[in-house]
Amino acid sequence: MKNKKFSIGAWITCCAAVLALIALIVYAINVGAAGYFQGASVRNLVLFSILAIVLLAAAIVIGQLKCDGVVGKVLKLVAGCCQIVAPVLLAACLINLISARVEGLGFIYFSNADVALEVQTPENLSSATGSIAAMVCYGVSMLAAIIAAFTNVWKKEA
Repeated sequence: MKNKKFSIGAWITCCAAVLALIALIVYAINVGAAGYFQGASVRNLVLFSILAIVLLAAAIVIGQLKCDGVVGKVLKLVAGCCQIVAPVLLAACLINLISARVEGLGFIYFSNADVALEVQTPENLSSATGSIAAMVCYGVSMLAAIIAAFTNVWKKEA
């Protein structure tokens, strides 16, 4: 691996990976905290998040390799595929999280007045806010990964 400066695309890809990690942490805190969504994990969300982070990191590492010829072209293709699949996985995370939480959020925020007194406890409202924060974090990380997919992780050499 040749030690060289990152390109703008590598920095954007790195930011997308960090944002995806932050989204995963916010989700884990939400599932672990007391409230309505405590222990309500979303199927495959952790797996897809970790895969997206690994793919973004792989694109950055591959971008640092110095190879010419057929190997260089294959590596560029692999890095591009990594940058394309990562936002798809993050979008799947966001969609799964929204679909798993929308009913609970509706129950907490839009219950009739009689039920609202029992449902809108500080723990449940905190849990709902944490779910919304996780959704926003996944959305921002997905947008960063989409932008990163349109960039090049290789630094142009003179």
